[in-house]
Amino acid sequence: MTTPTPTPPKQPPRCSVTPLASTDHADYLTLLALTLESPQLHTGIKDILDLAPDRPLNTHGPALCLTARRRRTTNPQPAGALFASYPDWAADHPTVDRNPHLSLILARTALMIYGLAVAPKHRRQGIARALLTETETRARAHGYRMTTLIHTPDLTPFYQHLGYTTAPHITIFTPYGAMGLTQPWPFLTAVKPLTPDVQLRHVPGAPGPLVTGLLSGWDLPATARIDGDLLIT
Repeated sequence: MTTPTPTPPKQPPRCSVTPLASTDHADYLTLLALTLESPQLHTGIKDILDLAPDRPLNTHGPALCLTARRRRTTNPQPAGALFASYPDWAADHPTVDRNPHLSLILARTALMIYGLAVAPKHRRQGIARALLTETETRARAHGYRMTTLIHTPDLTPFYQHLGYTTAPHITIFTPYGAMGLTQPWPFLTAVKPLTPDVQLRHVPGAPGPLVTGLLSGWDLPATARIDGDLLIT
């Protein structure tokens, strides 16, 4: 008779992730200043931190602001920070300009992570992963179907390991037109579906992966292809 191998005890998380507290505003902003995305953060972020949430997912105005702390530490300062909100392309992409009601749909469907930072002495300890996981869990619970962010090539293995697809150009299919998201070199767009309905497909003629299924009816037939600037279904 074979003796079953005992299951090792589950290790407790190394950090705790919570909504940003008012006492941590200064440390939060200092952490976000470390990020490559810092210049892209919403104008007036300091003012945003003083706002009441404007929808269930958010913690401050139009944003989800989270901090992470190491467990079993005497240091009260947060070790990591995350700032997320609606994607800028949900408001200013040409496809949205032609279909203004599309902006509200996308803002309640896709969540953009604008800033993710971990203090240098606390890196490689699972803090960034914990912040992303908590963000995705909260977004999924409130009906969001995709998270997205911009990163540099050196972080590609990290994001791919966490289920993100990264590319210089990603296209989002909508019934109102294809929305191309192209980043200037060397930046990449990363996208992660939060529900099985959302998929990334390689469509003939497309310059990169194509996101389908963000909402019901936003799917493509197997014969879909790109011809120049036209999406042929």
